[in-house]
Amino acid sequence: MVLALVGCATTFETVYVPAENKGWQVGSGTNRPGEKLVEFVPTEESISNWSRMFTIQFLEGTRDSPQKVMEALQARMRAHCRDAQWATISQNASSVTYQWSVSNCAGQMDQIEIARLLSGNDGVHRIAFVRKGLDFAPGEKEKWLEAFSKAYVLKDGRPVVVTR
Repeated sequence: MVLALVGCATTFETVYVPAENKGWQVGSGTNRPGEKLVEFVPTEESISNWSRMFTIQFLEGTRDSPQKVMEALQARMRAHCRDAQWATISQNASSVTYQWSVSNCAGQMDQIEIARLLSGNDGVHRIAFVRKGLDFAPGEKEKWLEAFSKAYVLKDGRPVVVTR
């Protein structure tokens, strides 16, 4: 059965991601002014000891395009991990999907991530799947890319038409 994972609900917007939620639990969350974050980990793992993580983040009030937000994230990552690998998978005016990985970087475990940034009217939403190590399990990347491609921003239970 496929269920929706919906996180970071605020008085503003949330994001709908059509993904299987069986076997996942909330590992941690943040509800600070300007940022809402929910991190899901496998039920047999914890936020301090995980192999895979699914994240929903809301950057409330961010007016930059998803591409600009991605460029800022990339610059921050490369400032810390000079050899980080980064690739844009797809983009349009209201979203960008990308992949990055790091290995042999001080203070960072080897990991690989796919993520999508989506514009809303109240900010930018980030959904991501990360795995420790340098490779995804067979079919894993495709499964998450499919779910991410079908994700959309909601407000008051209805899809958002971006007007900014």
